[in-house]
Amino acid sequence: MVLRMARDGQVRVIDGVGRWPANADPAHFEAAHRGRIPMGILRTVVPGAPDAWITALARFGTKSFAEVAEPARELAVGGFAVHDDLVDTVDLYAKYFRLFPENARLWMPENKPPERGGVMRYRDLARTLERLIAAERGQVYRGREAGLRAVRDEFYLGAIAEEMVRHVASHNGWLTMADLAAHAARIELPSSAQVFGGRLFTCGPWSQGPALTQTLMIYEALLAARGRGHGTNEAHRMTEALNLALADREAFYGDPDFVDVPLEALLSLELAETRAAMIRDDAAFGSLPPPSLMRQQSLHTPQGDELAGPLLDTSVVAIVDGDGNVFAATPSDGAADGPAVPGLGFVISTRGAQSRVERGHPACVAPGKRPRVTAGPMLYLSADGRVIAGGGPGGDRQLQAMAQVLARHLAGGQSLADATAAPRVFTQSAPISTSPHLVFPGWVMVEREMPDAEVEALAARGHRVVRVAAQGVLSPSVCLVEAGSAGYNAFGDFRRHGGQRAG
Repeated sequence: MVLRMARDGQVRVIDGVGRWPANADPAHFEAAHRGRIPMGILRTVVPGAPDAWITALARFGTKSFAEVAEPARELAVGGFAVHDDLVDTVDLYAKYFRLFPENARLWMPENKPPERGGVMRYRDLARTLERLIAAERGQVYRGREAGLRAVRDEFYLGAIAEEMVRHVASHNGWLTMADLAAHAARIELPSSAQVFGGRLFTCGPWSQGPALTQTLMIYEALLAARGRGHGTNEAHRMTEALNLALADREAFYGDPDFVDVPLEALLSLELAETRAAMIRDDAAFGSLPPPSLMRQQSLHTPQGDELAGPLLDTSVVAIVDGDGNVFAATPSDGAADGPAVPGLGFVISTRGAQSRVERGHPACVAPGKRPRVTAGPMLYLSADGRVIAGGGPGGDRQLQAMAQVLARHLAGGQSLADATAAPRVFTQSAPISTSPHLVFPGWVMVEREMPDAEVEALAARGHRVVRVAAQGVLSPSVCLVEAGSAGYNAFGDFRRHGGQRAG
């Protein structure tokens, strides 16, 4: 989460990322799983989302847990209309849902994807919410803060915690009551830097967030040195700026509690100018440029299921309220790559899949360490006080989508609506963050709507191009809010179901 409260103007981040259990054994992945983090219970980390939401509510909110959870409980009980993205997602990953009987029961009624227009209900999840609401009501006479603390304790210390731990133990996992009790969401200062006359704020290097800032700083330095040039090299320049930023991500980013991340240097103008000077307007890198600690894998033509990436997806909450408070969050975890807890209606966080096994990698597995996650919201504050905030789904590519939207808007002068709708290019030269970390050096994915001249220009510079559909459940999309002297706007990407612009 990233938020800015109007009362003090301070931008803050809430990490919301669980840590590896204390019993996690990195050597086990090498010995038993060929250096991969397998689907299932072993990628489970401490669930960080509940404490993050409660922390945000306690520190910055005004309502009770019951008030904010009741609409979700009502939807879980009464059901909601099955929409296209839900059908397509479950259909795409049906074979993975079927690996775990409880998951298939919850998300594949009658052992098949739900039908469009039908009604989907999550009664087990509703009962879990009811238990948390009841815990709060038992302490509400002590005040709002005591009630919120009771909700947290029920999840991390009480009966729900015990059910989670028994479930993990039954699958030979590592999570314990001690791991849950030790967890605490952090309120942190964001990573930030000057970009295009304003300031961009993201989560820290335990996410890929700062690479968004690096990309835009490199791109801005390139424009300052060479000008805009002609239209057919803009996609090439953005691709190369992304490659350079993602090379630094692979070389340096990890949980700062375990890794010395040189963030000040990475977000410096000097490094951005040095990186920009590495970019040639007439030729592509061909692979991820140095520095990098990644293991290069064999080059082959990427297949559709490989390009799909992780079994995760991300939702976006982007809000500006009437008082000028700004809030953006990217809650994200999977429902098909780990076994759901019987009776509770959810999968414990499998975000551990976004760690690396190889020792020496800054994002490698370690007890008590946060995985380096792909999900991450951003907040941009312009020199005149205008605020843009949001995020989007898409795994590693969500950063790439956001970089292109912001570059077109801040540097190219396009409206946010036009910048969001414009066709995008995605580099595949950086390893996918989720195990098994596939990488396709030199390849780029290009949305089919990109003009032929721009696609041909990419190929002429040495990029290996594959065209992909812009719309669909695997498409990176962007959700933004904007507030300033001209009023309020919200933008939903057409690439996912229901995307539209709201005034």
